[in-house]
Amino acid sequence: MPLVSTVLMTVTLARIARCPEVAVFTPSSPEGKVADGLLAALHLLGVTEVYRVGGVQAIGAMAFGTMMIPAVDKIFGPGNAYVCEAKRQVFGTVGVDSLPGPSEVMIIADETADIAFVAADLLAQAEHGSGREKVYLVATSAAILSAVACEIRTQLQLISRSEKTQRVIDQGFLAVEVESLAQAAEVANFVAPEHLELMVADSAARKLTAAITTAGAIMVGNHSPTALGDFVAGPSHVLPTGRAGRYFGGLRVADFLRRTSVIRYDRASLKKAAPVVAAFAAMEKLDAHGRSVKVRLR
Repeated sequence: MPLVSTVLMTVTLARIARCPEVAVFTPSSPEGKVADGLLAALHLLGVTEVYRVGGVQAIGAMAFGTMMIPAVDKIFGPGNAYVCEAKRQVFGTVGVDSLPGPSEVMIIADETADIAFVAADLLAQAEHGSGREKVYLVATSAAILSAVACEIRTQLQLISRSEKTQRVIDQGFLAVEVESLAQAAEVANFVAPEHLELMVADSAARKLTAAITTAGAIMVGNHSPTALGDFVAGPSHVLPTGRAGRYFGGLRVADFLRRTSVIRYDRASLKKAAPVVAAFAAMEKLDAHGRSVKVRLR
């Protein structure tokens, strides 16, 4: 599947950050062809360095370089479970943005949720179909869980990738009944889902948004499906998965930037700082550190 939206959700940020070089790696068809939509997006974004390589081998080429492909400084973008693990292994040799692997969605639903919407959004993320996607439904009653399960069976007959979607539902779907929305927030904070939909009353949604601190992106209300975040709403749909939301956020322009501190003291400023340096040097038994300041004040 040519994920044209991922090109837009990554390269656009690099362009805003004025990265001097951007190289894109993408798998091709068996005939070596790259999807027209993908090529169009790359052209519109001004990308001129593109390699027809995908998967783990692309991560290896980016990190270590080959005779034909120069090594990069940092790797951005999502992938399957193998790509995610490869990024983990090359971190340190190169930088990585985060660990965005197979797609995840969690929906928290109360009695105000539209059952058809809930089922449609669970199927939308399961549609990726690698078999490693995770879809979670957290509901305030067993009746909601039962109604959604029935609706999923009905809607499965209406989508073209039903076989692969069914596999994800069979292997990667978890339904949780909670006693309260506060308990739902605890579940969400533990799972740290990539996408979190709050199909609850407006007053409850405000409280949940404040209470949930680990989700990659939060969609609020019956009319805010994850598909909007995937394609048009922004910010980037490159979001942490596999509980990495506990320590990573979604991709931002700042991820394409780095900072350097520039420090300059004159003699008077150095003299003011000298007693503090001397104290730390003594405590940490680093006398050469202290001496490097003293020698300047003789």
